[in-house]
Amino acid sequence: MGRRRLYHTPEEARLAANAKSRKSYHKNKGTIRSRRQEDYNKRKEEKQQLMRPRPQFGPKKSTPIDVNTVIHSLADRDNPQHVTYWIRRVERVKKHFIEEIGPSPLAYAEELYAGYVSTRCNEPIFEAIVRMEKFQKWLNTYLHEILQISGCSAEYKYGQEVAEKVSAMHRSLEDLGMYTTLPADDIPDFETLHKGKEFAYQTLLTV
Repeated sequence: MGRRRLYHTPEEARLAANAKSRKSYHKNKGTIRSRRQEDYNKRKEEKQQLMRPRPQFGPKKSTPIDVNTVIHSLADRDNPQHVTYWIRRVERVKKHFIEEIGPSPLAYAEELYAGYVSTRCNEPIFEAIVRMEKFQKWLNTYLHEILQISGCSAEYKYGQEVAEKVSAMHRSLEDLGMYTTLPADDIPDFETLHKGKEFAYQTLLTV
């Protein structure tokens, strides 16, 4: 005999999940608020760092790679012992990433924010987080292989640039998703946070 069914409708399951979230939040309220304050302080420091003038250094020693040349090169394209094999995979992830977010990372995050504010449904945000995590996992593997083959080369630096863009999006969406998990009776004023540019994506992402 199977286990007795607890919930008979999606609405019952949703209400039970909300009740569980409220109970968990009130139990760990101090820890959650402390973590939110730490996240806020970290974002504030990052914002200040971005506003500071950057020191000017001399020209880079490594010559930027011609990605199109590497991607379309027939030499060693199927040889995992060659950097071309891995840089092609980095470019493939970059292509999927751009297809996912469109031409503007900031506009993509704004769309997810607006969708949540209007529907109070955070599933699209967490689905996007999962996709970003996959991109990060693949890129970490590819960068490790490139580093083993060619060291801190132009190819490796190019892969890092791609990984940093994906990481910024992932951190931004995790921050936004964190706010949406608060119980219904403790939902922050999203409009105020948005106007004050308190969300990480408003600092980390560019147009």
